[in-house]
Amino acid sequence: MNKKVKKNINTGDSFNKYILWITTIILIALEIYSLTTNSHYKYDFIFLILMLYALFFIRNKIKLHPFHYFLAAIFLILHNLGTFGTYSNSYFGLEYDLYVHGFFGFVASLILYRTYSLVGPYKGWFMYIAIIAVVLGFSAFHELFEYAGALTVGEGEGVLFVGAGDIDEWDTQKDMFNNLIGGLLGLFSYKIIRFNTKRKIKKMK
Repeated sequence: MNKKVKKNINTGDSFNKYILWITTIILIALEIYSLTTNSHYKYDFIFLILMLYALFFIRNKIKLHPFHYFLAAIFLILHNLGTFGTYSNSYFGLEYDLYVHGFFGFVASLILYRTYSLVGPYKGWFMYIAIIAVVLGFSAFHELFEYAGALTVGEGEGVLFVGAGDIDEWDTQKDMFNNLIGGLLGLFSYKIIRFNTKRKIKKMK
């Protein structure tokens, strides 16, 4: 490994650490607010922190890019902003829930694309199918988790309760569809970026 590559790896890992600590501080601040207002989002803090740190600890195995980790951190924060009642609102004509689910699909597909491209067993078009399948698998798990929480604790806010953003009879289907749209946008974006990068390299040669 040459010095330039090693330097880039170390720089990337430093960015990941900054993202970890800054996001932790933001989530703690939101948790304090949730506790003072007795919001049900105080319980979500546990799951969000687990996701944040789990991604960090497996970053080398999945070849996590700092920018993708940053986007994942943004997703966690966007969800936790629900403590301010954002899931009850619409922005630019669309429900907040739509943005969050779509953004999750987008971020997850970017992370998976990079992982599968560098260390994954899937290649070619099957890789794209596998990525979408995993994104929808995560989405289905989340919906089942919400359902189990609703049966256990009932109405309220946050991931464990039934509340704003969950009352539509087609909520599960809409959430998964938004995850799908986000995932497809992520794959399309990554493909365009890689195509442009390869074209620039060819021109340089």
